Amino acid sequence: MDIISSILTGIPVFIILLGPLMFMHELGHFLAAKRAGIRVEEFGMGFPPRAATLFKRGDTTYSLNWLPIGAFVRMTGEEDPSDPRSFAAQPKRWRFITLFAGPAMNFVAAIVILFLAYLLFATRVTQGQYRINDVRPGSAAAQIGFQAGDVVLTANGVDMTQHVDPNSANAPSILPLKQQAINSIGKTFTAEVLRRGPDGTQTQVQLKGVIPAGTNTDAPLGVTLSLVASSTERVYYTPLQAFSEAAVDGYTVLKSMVGVPIELIRGSISLSQARPTGIVGITGIGVQLISESNVQGLFPFIRFAGLLSMILGLTNLLPIPALDGGRILFIVIEWVRGRRVDPVREQWVHGIGMVILLALSAVIVVFDIIRPVTLP
Repeated sequence: MDIISSILTGIPVFIILLGPLMFMHELGHFLAAKRAGIRVEEFGMGFPPRAATLFKRGDTTYSLNWLPIGAFVRMTGEEDPSDPRSFAAQPKRWRFITLFAGPAMNFVAAIVILFLAYLLFATRVTQGQYRINDVRPGSAAAQIGFQAGDVVLTANGVDMTQHVDPNSANAPSILPLKQQAINSIGKTFTAEVLRRGPDGTQTQVQLKGVIPAGTNTDAPLGVTLSLVASSTERVYYTPLQAFSEAAVDGYTVLKSMVGVPIELIRGSISLSQARPTGIVGITGIGVQLISESNVQGLFPFIRFAGLLSMILGLTNLLPIPALDGGRILFIVIEWVRGRRVDPVREQWVHGIGMVILLALSAVIVVFDIIRPVTLP
């Protein structure tokens, strides 16, 4: 029943969260292709199989499809330049613009979504509680009985509710819980947690155990934590402030995507921390944000949609075969060498790239199921 409930909750969240972003991406390709004079055979809302033909205008059939996730654009001859109105027959600049327009539309959508999120829905946390994101096997927390997802209410009888100063840029300290654990090294440690059951109901659970003598004081419990909002307040931004916050968020995403591979090479972060998240993980985060909307409102969910749009745009620009960035790379090579790569060979490269991407996506989905992604 829990699996069925998760699926029934996840499907609409997936459609609401990713559907419009994928639609905007394909709309960018569509508008640029039309402007370039490329024959667009079909613009489909949703993914096939086709449910209905809405109308036909010029060379383009506008269709409604059964899978309500995004859209698709079918252009004539994406690798075959024999038709003068095919994509492949267009000058380099128009092929580049048509390919780049999809990610560019995601960037525009990201700024608009983030701007509206800050302008109309912004909230900030005034009180929060610790949530256990991960419990290291064999750690003191594992022996005491902590589980991932537990919200810590008290530790050794001390209230763990954290009060956030709205006038301070500093995040709430993790020291209160850590200090209680340090004080209990070699002694009994007690805690009261709020735990969500398989049916979604939450119950208070009493935990008790001994933190072994000699435990490392840097990580006495052996857990990773995040702050769950228990109380928020509305924040009002001027349009200029809202745009500034949206721009900062966009810059942060760009900096993170560039910085994570560098940090991974340096060893500053682990491979598990840097692992990509697929549609299952993204949907899980969306469900989590919706479930917490009674406290934080819609701001975190809408902001996440804006950040996700930016990430989709940047990911599609990676120079990987089958992605927009991979196709753009072939245009760059054509610019440099002065002649085009054989379209048949290019088609084979993108075909192999698609197979690899699908296989990688399947692996990511498995990881998302085995080790669900939680919010920091």
